[in-house]
Amino acid sequence: MQRKVTAVAWLTIIAATACKDSPWTPMGSAEVVLSEIKVGGAPEVSKRIDADESFGRSVTNGIATGDSLWLEVARQLTPSSAAAQATLAIALASALPRSPERVLALLGDKYPLEEVCGIPFLKADSTAVINYHDEAAAALDRVRSLSVATTRDACRVALDDGRDRRLERINPAYIVKNKPVAPPRRPRKKVAKPRQSVTPQDTSSSR
Repeated sequence: MQRKVTAVAWLTIIAATACKDSPWTPMGSAEVVLSEIKVGGAPEVSKRIDADESFGRSVTNGIATGDSLWLEVARQLTPSSAAAQATLAIALASALPRSPERVLALLGDKYPLEEVCGIPFLKADSTAVINYHDEAAAALDRVRSLSVATTRDACRVALDDGRDRRLERINPAYIVKNKPVAPPRRPRKKVAKPRQSVTPQDTSSSR
């Protein structure tokens, strides 16, 4: 009898947890959002990111985990405003170290590479910037798929530029201190031109 009561109690807790919105996923899973997209259309669900703060936060937090289903949500959504685009770019930037190949495949007009790979976090100290850069760079180095090789290389350039830009804003002395010093130029040796032989003018006159 006691075991039966305990089992019922656990089922009640699990059911309540599954139906309750969490800070990470709306109503428990990405499948719900994908179902909403299938039924109501991507434009309508995309608008909710702007209109419903709780929903928008849940979706972006889910995408930030790098989970494959949440990245499928990102693929199907189309940001309906510049603010939504920026928020989703931040979420994809968070997902980049966790699932680099899938994130790279999403980059393009909808999610510009420069925004996602350029360390778009609004608040970050120098330690956070350096740690994120190193983690994301290591993840990109692990990508071997030829289909995203060009995007991977461009993302790495944007990542390095984003690190330098962020650190320069936080501490301008960082860039000056860590900027690579170009090797001194060696003076070019002047090549001596060969002297041209001058033919003496014939002063003798024929008679």
